Amino acid sequence: MNDRSEQSRWDYEKSEQRAIQSGKQALARAPWLANRTNRKAAGFFFELKENDAVHPRHYAVHCVDGVGTKLFLSAWSNNYALQSIDAIAMNANDMATAIHALPDTIDLYFAVQQDIEENHMGEIMSGFRDALERIRIPGAPFDPNIGKIETASLDEMISVGVPGKGWDVGVVITGYILKEKVPRLDPKPGHIIVGVSASGAHSNGYTSARHVLFPADVEYREEWKSQYTGRFQFDDKPAVLEGLTVLEALQVPTALYLAEAAAIGEKFDHRDIYGINITGNGLANFNRVGRGVSFEITDPLDPLPIHRLLIEESGWGPREAYSKQNMGMGFAYIVPTLQMAEEVVELIRRAGENRAKIVGEVGRNEKPDLRTTIRRPYEGEPLDFVGYGN
Repeated sequence: MNDRSEQSRWDYEKSEQRAIQSGKQALARAPWLANRTNRKAAGFFFELKENDAVHPRHYAVHCVDGVGTKLFLSAWSNNYALQSIDAIAMNANDMATAIHALPDTIDLYFAVQQDIEENHMGEIMSGFRDALERIRIPGAPFDPNIGKIETASLDEMISVGVPGKGWDVGVVITGYILKEKVPRLDPKPGHIIVGVSASGAHSNGYTSARHVLFPADVEYREEWKSQYTGRFQFDDKPAVLEGLTVLEALQVPTALYLAEAAAIGEKFDHRDIYGINITGNGLANFNRVGRGVSFEITDPLDPLPIHRLLIEESGWGPREAYSKQNMGMGFAYIVPTLQMAEEVVELIRRAGENRAKIVGEVGRNEKPDLRTTIRRPYEGEPLDFVGYGN
């Protein structure tokens, strides 16, 4: 295998796409592995599995993810609780797109070095506890429970930016949704797009972010030093960050949208409402479902200070920035009517955790591929994002 340090630092997204495609091809050789899969959600943010022998009225909802290279920040800051919140959020926000799904079981797999296992697991698990308290759904018939926790000591295999402090975590959240509550995932022209604020950079694009913000001396491994081209130390406070250090701004935990989405599902109970998690691939995530439509973002949320810093330091143009980062909009809802969209905005405002506003609407598209257009990016001409790569 080629040394990753010889590759362009912008190649990670392409590598992930290749991995996904080759994995799908391998699994397709055993079609029975998917014979309980509901294809309605294929390519969306969650998988639906049917098992009429066990839960005939419900689909099981499955989400799986990790934190990615944001884990570097825990070792650099010596704060091991915050990235646990990100790990739950990456999965819970995918589940939130179903609106009516209730989380049931959380399974955790840790790959760690000895120092983490002996000295930091309590702090890491306190972060998971705090995040799980925040995704409890008021009035739900059951609470989310920890299923299984597995820890593997992999000193020789795993590392991050501080010697001996390497760790990774994989999270699986399963839940249930009544079959008659599954969103149609079929947006129509005239449906309204409600955008919801991000808390920061969330958990995407951190490889690029680390490399453009920090210099080589933050990295102890010689083979990776050449990737770092930045000029900031962890405690620097550039004016654009409004009082935060660079490390603090990067480490803001991912916003959690699941309880909010469940409240929207409870209030409106309309199968034309569904959510979009603005995670990897940025605005192209709108293009995961639909036929003959475009998603017209006419009044976007403003980029946050961390996004403005990344733009200044990276030299990214608007297209690259909106592809790599959420640019201030961490989540969105597709809502069938203007009145209902206004009520969604008001519900989110009253909840007080996030901000929301109407950012656009679904339009008609005669082309075969779905398209998302941001009509008023932070600078430059309108941008089109066509199709979805994964």
